[in-house]
Amino acid sequence: MTTLDNTKYVSSVSTEEINWNTHFVSHSKKHWEAMLRFCYSLCNDKVQAEDIHQTSLLKSLKSFKKFVLNYNGQIVCNEDIDALFLGTEIQYHFKNWLYKIVKNTYIDDREIQKKWKMDYTEDAFELIATDSSQNRESNSIQNTFDLKKEEKEFYKFALDDNWKNRFNLLNDRQRSIVFLAAEDYSYKDISAILGIPMGTVMSTLSRTLQKLKAHSPDLE
Repeated sequence: MTTLDNTKYVSSVSTEEINWNTHFVSHSKKHWEAMLRFCYSLCNDKVQAEDIHQTSLLKSLKSFKKFVLNYNGQIVCNEDIDALFLGTEIQYHFKNWLYKIVKNTYIDDREIQKKWKMDYTEDAFELIATDSSQNRESNSIQNTFDLKKEEKEFYKFALDDNWKNRFNLLNDRQRSIVFLAAEDYSYKDISAILGIPMGTVMSTLSRTLQKLKAHSPDLE
């Protein structure tokens, strides 16, 4: 697993006594493994996933102070940060922020940007061809933010021993959506993290579910 030595990086913008690097490592380390899995879900390549993971950690390390102060501008000491991260709301926003950095790091590459947009176009055409009425219904139900329990369980099961083979059936966008669904994220959260409409998330998950089941009779 990718490691991050916080003694190797020294912030050039902080003159306070707060050790931002230490706090970043302390509060982000429990998410590193999940971040690496998310990297793999995006690129489907172990080496590239590790590179994305390391770059994402460095980017988030450098931006950690800004994230914290944007969330609470009253932070003045190390104890304030520790107290802040005792809250569940900051934990929720922090993990989402880390995942957004991973996604943005992945699509920073120009060729990847083209591929990501192509995946979006393919999804859109498939959506129009197969279930446009379902998508209209999904978009009209703006308060339907949570995945159904059976869908969550399926996506978790789909990422078990044979998940690598199943991932090969999907494009980058579909893989990332399935991963986040298996991580118990709601439609609304997935939409925010990936920067795509919630209706697209819902429709893509529905069609991906059908595709995975069609190639995995054991998951019926």
